[in-house]
Amino acid sequence: MSKQQYDLKAKTDYLQRKMFLDPAGPVTIQRFEEVKYNKLAKFEQTARGFFWIPEEISLTKDSNDFKEASETVRHIFTSNLLRQTALDSIQGRCPTQIFLPVVSVPELEALCLLWGFFETNLHSKSYSHIIRNIYNVPKEEFNKIHHTQPIIDMASHIGRYYDDLYQINCRREMGHKIDEQEHVQSIWLALHASYALEALRFMVSFATSLAMVENRIFIGNGNIISLILQDEILHRDWTAYIINQVVKEDPRFKAAQVECEEEVYQMYMDVIREEKAWAEYLFKKGPVIGLNAPILKDFVDYTAAGALKEIGIKYQHSAPKTTPIPWFNKHVNTSN
Repeated sequence: MSKQQYDLKAKTDYLQRKMFLDPAGPVTIQRFEEVKYNKLAKFEQTARGFFWIPEEISLTKDSNDFKEASETVRHIFTSNLLRQTALDSIQGRCPTQIFLPVVSVPELEALCLLWGFFETNLHSKSYSHIIRNIYNVPKEEFNKIHHTQPIIDMASHIGRYYDDLYQINCRREMGHKIDEQEHVQSIWLALHASYALEALRFMVSFATSLAMVENRIFIGNGNIISLILQDEILHRDWTAYIINQVVKEDPRFKAAQVECEEEVYQMYMDVIREEKAWAEYLFKKGPVIGLNAPILKDFVDYTAAGALKEIGIKYQHSAPKTTPIPWFNKHVNTSN
């Protein structure tokens, strides 16, 4: 239980601990002189080096671009921006509210705290910064989120797995007896829900934003999205590492991988289906130069095949061998 975090009498050897739900309990002393998971520590260090603030970037031209844009472009730009706001509203809470209560090593605790900070204090605030500077009545734009069914459906699909783990965590904190394997399965499913968001949903969303930059409009927004993309690629990579690592070293998670295999795969198929439906919604009023619904759907398949391969899952459907959006690569290559 979390109150053990404030009992500093007992010594603990973090180098011998499991990543999640170690019998020794939660993290007490935050000590980093040596860590079990150097890769997690390196991820966290890299993320700290990425710090930026959205107010650094001017959106004056973007405001003029929006006034001059066609109804089609306005629909695509606004819908995508609102969905990005919803995605980060969910993901900003996940690391600290959902994963932190079950973390057993300080380097992962530090990572979760920073992860939540970036999603909320930088990414969500970025979208507010954009909306405030482009729309006459920002409140009206934010309120549209609650009436856009594809966004609501997407949020409920992710939220289901986060809610399940949150409730189990709460019951455990209250002293209720929890079946350990049920708890592990819930962590496993929540990790995959998080990976689906980081590796699929965010990437599809960013491709749409950056298509505007390729058309030489909404450059300020594109500069912000490029910074967020840099962050999310890192978040995607460390989520994949966690998924792969716990299966290698923790028999409980290896068992969960087998027990939840069908549900996990179906989760990704549902995400892919929803992303393709979103492509239809996004371009229902027409395309932009270089991007339309069929191209974005192919991009979903291409991205899904690569993302699933990273965590040892074979995508059982056809997917393009090369990216349908080649210009996206220059934005993904953050070394440039």
